[in-house]
Amino acid sequence: MRNVLSGLLAVCVMIAVVGCSVKIPPKLQVRDVSTGKSYETYQPWGKVVKGAGYQFTDAETGKKITLTNYEVSTIESQKKVPADSAEAKEFKAAAERGGIKE
Repeated sequence: MRNVLSGLLAVCVMIAVVGCSVKIPPKLQVRDVSTGKSYETYQPWGKVVKGAGYQFTDAETGKKITLTNYEVSTIESQKKVPADSAEAKEFKAAAERGGIKE
């Protein structure tokens, strides 16, 4: 009986841990080729604006940036982290600044 209860408790803990995680999409660096300035954002990272270029939101400042000549590279791959971790809080703050879809 004791083994069954401890097994059920372990399953409940695993379900609780899995249910309390945050999926963070890949983090990208976008570099403006003409100025050399770099920005960070998350995937999906932007949209085409007809006649203007590619528009996205900088994750650090929340500002809308539009570039016509850029390079994109992946800084971090997609991951799942505990909802109370520093990374999850950083991602949620970036999403609140705008433009980032959770």
